[in-house]
Amino acid sequence: MNEIVNESQAELLSRIDLIEAMVHEGRKKIEYWGWTQVLWGSAYLIAIGWVYWAQNPELAWPVTMITAAVIMVVVISRKKRALSRTASSRALGAIWTAVGTALFLYCFAVGIAGHAEIHSYIAAIEILLGVANFSGGMILRWRAPLMVGIIWWAAAVATAFAPVGWVILILVAATLICMIGFGLYLMVRERRDRQRGAAHA
Repeated sequence: MNEIVNESQAELLSRIDLIEAMVHEGRKKIEYWGWTQVLWGSAYLIAIGWVYWAQNPELAWPVTMITAAVIMVVVISRKKRALSRTASSRALGAIWTAVGTALFLYCFAVGIAGHAEIHSYIAAIEILLGVANFSGGMILRWRAPLMVGIIWWAAAVATAFAPVGWVILILVAATLICMIGFGLYLMVRERRDRQRGAAHA
């Protein structure tokens, strides 16, 4: 009887170790992609600045978003690194692919159709970014992306109730915190992990 109990406990412990390893690998995956948060956050800020201070504001979002996408593809093709594919990393990839595609289609369709009422337009973007970050935090049981998701949602609620003059300020603040700030945090973590790995190698 003791042997059966010991085997069950050993199997349970090995499953827990496997789950923890998958969660750790998922966090490493998010850290690896931290630079994309900085890239897209910078693209948002450039587009916002272009709309307000440059000529041809109607070109701001299409040009900056397409440029950011091209930069991302080029960097990805050069930065390939072997990361193991786990269920959590596949789920994270699926979430970000779905949200990124939804944002692209939404922004271009609404922008071209001319239906971009500023409050609902910006709030929808903030809601979708909150969904992606919060989902990642739930999958990985990691507070940082959970908090980023909550901040995006708080920004969306604030946007819905804010005077028109505050809407862009809310988006800029959320972008600085949730994309550029969080992306830099992830990049620092990834660099520290690589240095630790090199030290142990």
